[in-house]
Amino acid sequence: MKNKSFTLIELLITIAIIAILAAMLFPAISHVRNSARETQAKAEMQAITTAIKSFESTYGILPDNTNYTTLMNTLTGTNDRGIQFLDRQNGTTVEWVDPWGNDYNVFLDDDYDGEVTTVPSEGTLYGTVFITSDGNGTTINSWK
Repeated sequence: MKNKSFTLIELLITIAIIAILAAMLFPAISHVRNSARETQAKAEMQAITTAIKSFESTYGILPDNTNYTTLMNTLTGTNDRGIQFLDRQNGTTVEWVDPWGNDYNVFLDDDYDGEVTTVPSEGTLYGTVFITSDGNGTTINSWK
């Protein structure tokens, strides 16, 4: 009666083939995950932009952009009119952060001249609100 089990060589070859296939799959998964994070960051930047413009529409001025914490507290907290312009991220008490855990960089046209010149390496941008994220090693912009 012959033994119908795998030999050690057959087992090692099978494991090697599975390892090669897995090694080819991991970069693809990583790329898809990074693309999803970039898409999430752009959606969150759009939500913050909408909240800032809603605040401006309600109060006639842009919110205080002295620092990121102040801005997010202004947008996510209930104000004297009972309006919350931006829901807390994921229902938490944490400020809005990009998918990599970093604060967004928010640039506002504080002097109302229609230009924002403080965005690094971009020169002059025309508009009211611009947001960037440096989360994945390359800058993600709200306007591109």
